[in-house]
Amino acid sequence: MNFNHCFLLGVPTVRQGVGRTILVLGFGLGLVVGSARGESVSGSPSPGEQAPVASPSPEGKINLEATARKRLPNTAADVVLGIQVDGRNGDAVSSSLAQKSQTLVEYLRKQGVERLRTENVNFQPQVESPPNGPDKIVGYTGTANVSFRTTADKLGTVLSGSLENGANTVSQTQFTPSESEIDAARRDLAIEATKTALARADAIADAAGLRVVKVETINVAGEENVVPMQFAAKAEGGMRAARAVQTVSGEQEVAVRVSVQVGIARR
Repeated sequence: MNFNHCFLLGVPTVRQGVGRTILVLGFGLGLVVGSARGESVSGSPSPGEQAPVASPSPEGKINLEATARKRLPNTAADVVLGIQVDGRNGDAVSSSLAQKSQTLVEYLRKQGVERLRTENVNFQPQVESPPNGPDKIVGYTGTANVSFRTTADKLGTVLSGSLENGANTVSQTQFTPSESEIDAARRDLAIEATKTALARADAIADAAGLRVVKVETINVAGEENVVPMQFAAKAEGGMRAARAVQTVSGEQEVAVRVSVQVGIARR
């Protein structure tokens, strides 16, 4: 009797456990289904909303170059003057070199030159080597260079005045446009060359039944062909320039090369 009682009591317990299990599983399934339905609803576009239109991807590329050129007048002149003094007495040579350098520098300052600088000051003995004796100092030589920049239209007058105020050689003269003029020209030429290259790319793509859809790269390179024009003059010993040295500054060509790469696609 005790056994049957225990059996009867055990059956409801098992059923209650099964019932609970089914209820929990059913509730969990409802949550999963409900969540899936919620995601499906939130991912759908609203009736008034339009999907974004993707831009066309390039199907090929075109590489092109264009060069723009311009001639500029040489408005600046870079000059190197030389001073040389020879003598038997070292102190006299050194003193004369210092005096000539000071006279020349003061004159150039009055002319309003730019980048004025004294350089390559040198003082050395003059030595003779007799066939049957020791070397002998017979004199001294002192040299110095003075460099500056002036305008091309004033160069002739400045050179003549320099030869009358201590300089006895014009070692080097170079004509060139000013840096600001070169920079401005290159900026304008870069714009011109870029427009030309892109116009050519459009024309080539159009001829092939395509169109340019993207500019990939643009590279600008200045062609370093601005070569200063040289001019040289020299006066010996006590010679003096009777009038202004005649100079012709000329022109220089400035060029800029632009390389472009564009993406193309069908129409």
